[in-house]
Amino acid sequence: MFGGYYDDEDTPIGPSEGMNPTDIWRAMSGGRASYGSYNPHQKFSEYFRCYPVVMMPGVERENLNYGGKIILPPSALNKLTRLNISYPMLFELTNEELELKTHAGVLEFIAEEGRVYLPQWMMERLALQPGSLVVITSTNLPQGSFVKIEPQSPDFLDISDPKAVLENALRNFTTLTADDVFEIKYNNKVYRIRVLEIKPSSKTGISVVETDLEVDFAPPVGYVEPSARGTSTPRSIGSGSLVPTPDGHSMASLINYKQLASASGSTASLPSPVAATGHRLSGRPVSSRTSTPAGQIVVPSLSDTLSKGSEFAVSKSKSDVRAIPAPLRLPFGQLFFGYPVVPVKGTS
Repeated sequence: MFGGYYDDEDTPIGPSEGMNPTDIWRAMSGGRASYGSYNPHQKFSEYFRCYPVVMMPGVERENLNYGGKIILPPSALNKLTRLNISYPMLFELTNEELELKTHAGVLEFIAEEGRVYLPQWMMERLALQPGSLVVITSTNLPQGSFVKIEPQSPDFLDISDPKAVLENALRNFTTLTADDVFEIKYNNKVYRIRVLEIKPSSKTGISVVETDLEVDFAPPVGYVEPSARGTSTPRSIGSGSLVPTPDGHSMASLINYKQLASASGSTASLPSPVAATGHRLSGRPVSSRTSTPAGQIVVPSLSDTLSKGSEFAVSKSKSDVRAIPAPLRLPFGQLFFGYPVVPVKGTS
């Protein structure tokens, strides 16, 4: 038993030269790391048939699509426990046929044996179809300090506080990988976001659990900055003149001011709204009278109304106790600002 290390059956387990105490303990314990520490040489690596989370049995859980965690079978938890994997459990997902990779965390261990359920954006990132094979390997990722993202639609600018929305959405993620296009949901609307840059490492991924992460936003895809147009104040053309419209015509010409002014000065009275011929029930002809029939409204001309300030002449029957005001009908484009005030005569 000299010159080496032996087990209970006097079988040498390794040379004594060049071995530190950690290597000796690992050799004596069958290669397992002691005291629950992580052994980088022991990794969880398995093949699974992948399916989107919408195909999970039971109640539909659409919210799983807007995160970065997967669903593994219970046997995977058993293996991970025996391998003393460090927490949080992070995994590298690989499509070996196309050599596409991304990273994810694990949410639950309730999938059927041999299956793994992925968010839809992760299926698209790895170009996987339902039932395709994917390799899932345990890994360690550095704590992230910076990430630059790019919204895939200008609609993302409609959010009043995008940083707060993104901070809340990242609670459903444990890792971020460069070139990933993940999805978040806010106010019943889905937004796609691309990861442009990550630090400290841009080649693999980063962990976003319990870390102070700085977020930078790139302009959304399809966003066009508004062009700065100079606004000029319309200059005065002259005393009493009208300001021209953008097409070069004056406002007076557009509303035909001269014709309206001549029409307002004419003495022709407007047609009466109650002009009609009456008939007697006895069949006798109605005698024509110059006086205004009972109940008929006489509308004075506009010139008389504005110049003299006279009141509307309203005839009424003997049974009427109130005068019926006549409607004021003005030409198009002309305004009326009220009648002149006529003082009431005092009673003797």
